[in-house]
Amino acid sequence: MKKIVLAGAVTAALSLGAVMPFESSGLINPNKVEASVLATPLPVDLPLEYVSGVDEYGLNKSQYKIDLGNRTGTLILKLYMTEKYPKNFADTLYADVKRNRAAGFTLMDSDSAINPENAKGLAAFDRYSPIYGDGSILPTFKYTSGFQNVGVNKKGERFIALGVYLNKNVNKGVYYLDTPNMATGHWSAKAYFYENVDVEKKVFNEVKRYFPLLDKVRWGVAELKHNQIGRLTMLKDTPLLKETAGRFNTARTLKKGEQYRIYGYKEINGKGFYSVGGGHFVEMNTNLAKYETPAKNKLRLVKILHEE
Repeated sequence: MKKIVLAGAVTAALSLGAVMPFESSGLINPNKVEASVLATPLPVDLPLEYVSGVDEYGLNKSQYKIDLGNRTGTLILKLYMTEKYPKNFADTLYADVKRNRAAGFTLMDSDSAINPENAKGLAAFDRYSPIYGDGSILPTFKYTSGFQNVGVNKKGERFIALGVYLNKNVNKGVYYLDTPNMATGHWSAKAYFYENVDVEKKVFNEVKRYFPLLDKVRWGVAELKHNQIGRLTMLKDTPLLKETAGRFNTARTLKKGEQYRIYGYKEINGKGFYSVGGGHFVEMNTNLAKYETPAKNKLRLVKILHEE
């Protein structure tokens, strides 16, 4: 009996040419590469709370609440319009964003949509939005800088990118995103946070590529691919098996120290084989190869990069 388990993309997505760098090779110094990778800041997910209420005019208002606690760092927001967003507003907003014009996004220190008299603006996410604060009648300068941009994710979905470096703690770290038409169901929003670092300009430059990350997700010296479930390191010279018509034949010999990405496995008559792509397999044998799985936070970052 055959049993096949594949995660996401089929193993054909990984050819033998996609072999990971050999950590034992003299061509690459793993320590130097790893140190470089570890020097790249990584974000964490932030929970968002959708709060609603009635303003002084009896109108229903909603905002996203963001709680950073006592932390400072770079706050990143990724906003998708849902199908519920009025089409005429959506078209206008996207057109404005593409021209780097105001969309009215601001970060506030209280629930400004419901209680505007108590709110002070912390950051405007574009150069046109004024900030009213400190009791001023006229717009004041931003308390800090912020950015607004637009991008397309790996699935082809357009999003609005917002980011701001918060170098001090205000309102015990509780902030609110304010924008026109922040109605229930109009937006799908995600929030991420780089603690203790100012990466505002860096993430702005990566909107079209990695946003909200700064680079591809690394595991050791190599990129952690989408739908990858593990990696295999040869402990001994090991046969690389090619399946043809349900039978295995040796394609070549894998050398000790070689590494491969693993996307799934196949079980035949109770015996397991790792799938390394292109119809090639390696026997599940702890004496022949060491199998490792990436940390959950690494897998989460890959999902952010490719699915959000």
